[in-house]
Amino acid sequence: MDLFDSDPEHLRRSNDVDGDWWDRLTTDSPLWLSEGSLAREHFPITDPELPQDASQDAGDNASADSAGGCEAGAGRGRSSWVLVGSLRESAQALALAPLPDDAGICLAEAEDLLFARDRITSALADRVGRVHGAGQAKRHGHASTRSWLRAAAGMSVAGAGRLLTLAVELARLPRVREKFAEGGLAAGVVEAICTATAQLSDEHAALAEPILLELAGKAGAAEVAKAGRYLRAVLDPDGED
Repeated sequence: MDLFDSDPEHLRRSNDVDGDWWDRLTTDSPLWLSEGSLAREHFPITDPELPQDASQDAGDNASADSAGGCEAGAGRGRSSWVLVGSLRESAQALALAPLPDDAGICLAEAEDLLFARDRITSALADRVGRVHGAGQAKRHGHASTRSWLRAAAGMSVAGAGRLLTLAVELARLPRVREKFAEGGLAAGVVEAICTATAQLSDEHAALAEPILLELAGKAGAAEVAKAGRYLRAVLDPDGED
């Protein structure tokens, strides 16, 4: 089968029996409707335990943050809460869908899913960073952000540590964060960069970022990690002792 065949019959997924599975999925879900009221009813944004005026203030602050700090998403007409909800629903449907019989389709879909996974990791790191910076996990009874990740997601100690490192480092590596979100960097390369800068001061991290970013455009994660260790030894020799 030629994946680039223009014949629509050849492009149809082997698990797409009647050809309208996506229409049925999105039509049945209120998350995909344009009416904001339905989306909010399905995924309430305000905390029911907050007083009404506090909920309004939180909504106003969220709107201000969205307008000022998320320029890339401005004007798209959906809050991040609705997008997260629709993503969760679509991911569940995909996981339960029959596996395509054609290995070529599986390869193409796997590559798309890997790209999507990295963008999700980017968005997840942003949110974990905000939770960590605000001390929100402790307010919800957890000893630390790392323990919250382990309890909420069943993550291993190492996995929670890697995600927290990404969250903390991306917050001070704006160029890496931007390219990661846009799809210009894979998660493995970003993890190598963040590991390299994790023990550096803000000043040294700012010096290392453009060097590692340039290398990332020419080399893989292993090479970036090796260069990162060398760069860290040069910038912070005392930290290597």
